[in-house]
Amino acid sequence: MKLKRRWDIIKRENEYWSDTNCLAVALTEGRHYSKMEIAKVFKMCDKTDYGNEDKGEVLESLYRLNNENMSQ
Repeated sequence: MKLKRRWDIIKRENEYWSDTNCLAVALTEGRHYSKMEIAKVFKMCDKTDYGNEDKGEVLESLYRLNNENMSQ
């Protein structure tokens, strides 16, 4: 399942969660996604979920989360 589709499902099921949290959960479901695919979905996240100065760090943590999930 593509990341965007999985992210949309999680957002619909958890309407009070932030977009970024929903993306993090989608990344932990056992499939490896490319950095490009993660970045594309991250651009769709609500910009109020994180500070502008934190954008790079949040995205980097999502990349690491995806890689850590695959190494388990």
